[in-house]
Formats: sequence, C-alpha cells, structure tokens
Amino acid sequence: MAWYVATESEPWVTFLWNIKNYSYCWSTKNEHLSSPEFKVESSENTTWKLMLYPKGREYSNSVCCDLQLLSDKRRATIKVMCEIAFLAENGSVLKIKGREYKEFKQYGILKFENFAEHEDLTKTKREAFLSGDTLRTRCRLWRSDIKAAVPTTIFARTVLNVEKNFFIWDIVRFTSFSSHGKCYYFIMRGEDKLADIDIEMKEYGNIVISIKNLDKNIRYLIFRPFITDKISSRIDCGKCEMSHSSYYDYVTHPLPFTVHNLIRNKDLYLKNNILSLYCEFSWTDGVVNHTLKENFSVITPPNISDSVIPKPSISSPCTGNEIIPKPYVSNDDEEENDKTIDLIKDIENLYVEGILCDVQLRTATGTFPAHKVFLCARSPVFRQMFTTDMKEKIQGCVDVPDLEDDTVRRMLQYIYTDALEDLQWESTLRLYAAADKYEIVTLKTKCSSFLKRSLCPSNLCDILVLADRHVDDDLKQAAQNFALQHQIDVFRSEEWAEFMKANSSLAMETMIFHWKRMSHK
Repeated sequence: MAWYVATESEPWVTFLWNIKNYSYCWSTKNEHLSSPEFKVESSENTTWKLMLYPKGREYSNSVCCDLQLLSDKRRATIKVMCEIAFLAENGSVLKIKGREYKEFKQYGILKFENFAEHEDLTKTKREAFLSGDTLRTRCRLWRSDIKAAVPTTIFARTVLNVEKNFFIWDIVRFTSFSSHGKCYYFIMRGEDKLADIDIEMKEYGNIVISIKNLDKNIRYLIFRPFITDKISSRIDCGKCEMSHSSYYDYVTHPLPFTVHNLIRNKDLYLKNNILSLYCEFSWTDGVVNHTLKENFSVITPPNISDSVIPKPSISSPCTGNEIIPKPYVSNDDEEENDKTIDLIKDIENLYVEGILCDVQLRTATGTFPAHKVFLCARSPVFRQMFTTDMKEKIQGCVDVPDLEDDTVRRMLQYIYTDALEDLQWESTLRLYAAADKYEIVTLKTKCSSFLKRSLCPSNLCDILVLADRHVDDDLKQAAQNFALQHQIDVFRSEEWAEFMKANSSLAMETMIFHWKRMSHK
C-alpha cells in the first residue's frame, strides 16, 4: 500500500522531451531515436535516457518507447515506478501508459510496447500529436525505496536538422507535350546535385513526377509540388516522401490533375501555355542536435565541456539498428535562432498563401500579390511610393515591365525570408539590377558576392558593364583585379575583343587600371 501512496505524490523525476521536425524521422523498424542523457544526483548518481521507436520494433508497427538506466555510481538496485505520456501543445495528455514497476540495475531497460499508433502521429491525429511538427513526450518516475527524494524536472529538446529549398518549375509549351512527354529538373546545393526530378505525361493524360535522390547523405526527404494558377494562388498537389533506403532509386508521385483537366481549364492553370509549379524540397541529413535544461542545479548535462561546445556535423551511417545522434548540446542562442526561423516561416506563409495582400507587382506577363508593409520595410523606394501621393499608393499596383517573372519571384522571396536559393549566373545579373533599382542594399550585396565568386574570363565583360551601369565601384574593382590576375586569358579572348568594340571607354579604363597596377610592381 505504501508504494501506491508514494506514486500519488510528486514524482521524483519528471523528464520532458520535445522532438522537433518529427515528420523527418528516417527510422525503419527496430531503429530508435535517443534522448539526451540526463543525470539525477542522489546517493546513486544515476544517468538515464529515453529511446523512441517511431516505426516500432520488428514485430510491431506501433510507436514504442524504452527507459534505460545507463549508469549507477553505487551499482545498486533502484526501484522505480514509471509512466510515459505524449502531450498536446498545451500540456494536456493525449496518450498515456503506465504505471510500470521496475527494479533497475545498470543498463536495465523498461519497455513500453505498442505505446501509440503510428497512424495517429502521422495522419489521423497528426494535428494534435504533432503541433508545430513537434512530438512532446513526458516520462515521470516515482521511488518508494528512499524516504527523501528531491523532485526534479528536466527539459530536453531534440532537433532533427532540416534544410529546405523552394523553387519555381515552369513547364513551357505544355499543350505540345505528347502522351509520353517528359521534362527534367535538377535540385542543386552549390555545385552538388541533390535530386533529379522529372515530370512525365502517362497514359490517359495522367501526370507523374518522379524523384531520384542523388545525395547519399540525405536520410529522408519530402517533395511537395503546388500548381500556381493565374491569380498566383497555389493548389496543393500532395507530397512525396523518400527514405535513405531508396537512395538512387526513383519514387513516383502522381498529380491530382490530368493533362485534359489542365488544358480544359487553361485560362486558369496555363498562363501563356506554361504549367507553373511551386515546389518545396526539404530534407534531413541525419544530424541531431540536443538541448538539455533543468530546474535544479544538481542536475548537469553529461559529456559537456566548459570550454568549446562542438558543432554538429554530417552523421556517418548507423551501425546496427540504432540511430546515433551527434553529442551536441546547444546554448541559449539556438532557441532564439529557432524562434527566428519560426517567425520567418510565418511571414513567408502570408506571402505563399496570399493572406491580406494589399498590393500587386505587375510584370509584362505576370502579377504577384504582396504586402505594402513588407515592401516598405525592405526598400526605401517602395516606402516612398506607398507613403506619398504617388499613383502606386492610389492604384494598389506597381508596374514593373522591365523585370522578368523569375526576378520578381526571387526578389519577393528575399524580402519575406531573407533567403536566396538556387542562384544561377543570368538570374543573379537580373536580380542585382532589381535590387539596385529598389535600393534593397543587402540583396544587392549578396548578389554582388555571388557574381564575384563566379567570375571567369568568359563572363568578366558582363560584370564590367553591369558595375559601370549601376555605378558599383566595388564590383568594378573586383572585376578589374580579376582581369589583372588572369590577363593572358582575359585580354586574348574573343569576348574581350568584342567588348573593346562595344565599350571602348570602359575597356580603356580597365587597361589603364591594369597598367597602373603593373607599373607599381
């Protein structure tokens, strides 16, 4: 009876473990994700951890959970009553199991089989269990074999590293596709190919997207396409998921529209005979970051130096059946960074979903809804437009016929998210000009940095013209320095000969710069 009285009292240890980006768990059956190890200072000085099996064990499709005693200073038997629960975002209990009694010895394990249905977490009750794509687990322990146990609450956070890439994929001359037409797209990170994607017209007008993972470091990826209609609304076309076991294999994903549906409604979906897909490609490389906090100073995170905290790196392939996280504990800045990321995502969603847009940027071929307040915050030119009695303020529309659709998309993406993705040479030249026009200084600087890194003898002349046109002395000097360092390749090239004919003054200025620098050597 004394035991049950004790279990109704305040727990000896309450361990709260949040797993962020849970939907990117790459585990298969019998693979587990480990919590940070947590120490409880008492007479035994014990160390514990939780192990979560997202896809269950070999004989189960349900989520399983284990509690393990890792170390015990006195190597004594510890009598513990344990309870495991999954919590909602507000702290209410969604699923609970226990209380289970266990006499622990070192490396002893208490198993909670079939703790929750995998479908509940991923589909049927996902919104409740994974609010913010975070799984919230609570483990509570009671002891009856000691009279005085100081109650302790420990907070742990595990973040699965996720990277995201957003891009527009335009399928031009869509109606000219035959029944077996195909179009290709490579997703890049720098110079490395992450994935090969193709879209193909199958029998009966079905449209299928096929994805091949080309990067062996990708443990799990999610691809989500949206069809963009003529008013820039996006229609969700589902998602395709792929684990590391499918490396270099194609996985197919059918679109919910047939060719006949799209052609029949071409005025809505095929502006200028282009099927425009807004695509989200996100992946995890297996890096796992841990944060551990506690409300009593007697508990300290294990294996943490007082000097330098190691940074996470690409994880190596797992051995055995365990998913092994990197031994990393972040500082308080990580939580602040996560808050910033969440804020950026929320702001981006306003743009992506077109919520409360109050202005349009109109090119020669497209219209892009936006928010005046964000345009004003990022651009002095837009601020002048919308805070004075200019026609743009009155009409709620800004005509930008000199900009291409892709340039406007990239500029808006930067305005809302501060991000630049999948930059190419030509697109960056155009984006640089747009940034200068609207005085978005940071965007112009980032474009300039990309152009400097990409300089070569064949494109040097383009940069000299661009820098001269926009009175960018820093970019011009970088180009002239490059010409000096590669004078043989530059001044003997056909591009330079043509450049001298079309831009004699600028070519002369560059040669004088070259002569002055050489004369000082």
